[in-house]
Amino acid sequence: MSIYVPSFFNMVGMSIVSPIISLYAQSFGVSLAVASLAITAHAFGRFLADIPAGIAADKFGRRPVMIVGSILVMVTAFLNASAANFALYLVYRFLEGVGSGMWMTSRQTLLADILKPEERGRVLGYFQAFMLIGQSAGPVIGGFVAAAWGISAPFYAYTVTGALCVFLTYFLIFEPKGLVKKNVEGTHLFKLSDVARLLKNQTYAMACLATFVVFFQRSGIRTDMLPIFAANELGMDPVAIGTILGYATITNLLITVPIGYAIDLLGRKPVIIWNILIMAAADIGFVYA
Repeated sequence: MSIYVPSFFNMVGMSIVSPIISLYAQSFGVSLAVASLAITAHAFGRFLADIPAGIAADKFGRRPVMIVGSILVMVTAFLNASAANFALYLVYRFLEGVGSGMWMTSRQTLLADILKPEERGRVLGYFQAFMLIGQSAGPVIGGFVAAAWGISAPFYAYTVTGALCVFLTYFLIFEPKGLVKKNVEGTHLFKLSDVARLLKNQTYAMACLATFVVFFQRSGIRTDMLPIFAANELGMDPVAIGTILGYATITNLLITVPIGYAIDLLGRKPVIIWNILIMAAADIGFVYA
């Protein structure tokens, strides 16, 4: 439970700003296409941080990297709320993504350290459900905060949850005794030949493609374009937008267990295919909403 609570506040904070990320970008007078860079900058920061964060977690420990990452998220969330221009907003979003990548990579590594093989599936299932609850609540909270105090206010709320995450990480999370920090110099070198070898495996390559499609939909459409579409075309306020995003995550939470049974009954491939088809149908449905 010590890792659940700070992770919950981290997820709430990330999702609090989800209804207004692109709308806040538009407030700087940029086009829709340029506004979407606010999502890309955060994702790019996470992407660049993942491997270095893993190496740092091996060398310095999981907890220190988690603390530094959560501090970076807290500070950049505060700076985002008062960004003087769009360029600074993108820089802060990028650094926020770096901090998020440090936190999440170290958190997952720590979970792997402390969980026994026979309990990982069950505990990670509970952990995922706990995170989805936070992800469901965040957009609704962010919508109300934006409606009450302005479009930048959710970033201040994110700062508060970030501070809670720092505090709870420092006082609640400790690494298991006997965990040896490794001298990792030269042991985690990135090789394109390894990637090419993996992609020659058709199953792995298709799994990567399916994952790309799912996250393209989640980040590109649900997180980026849906709030803009709802605000500009349907005239929705931040409360309504946040509620819609919250519904999506609640649905995700509700079907987590049934999907597990479906995978056991039908296999992974049919479930993945139907999942992508349903998402595509929903995306087309937005056009006629």
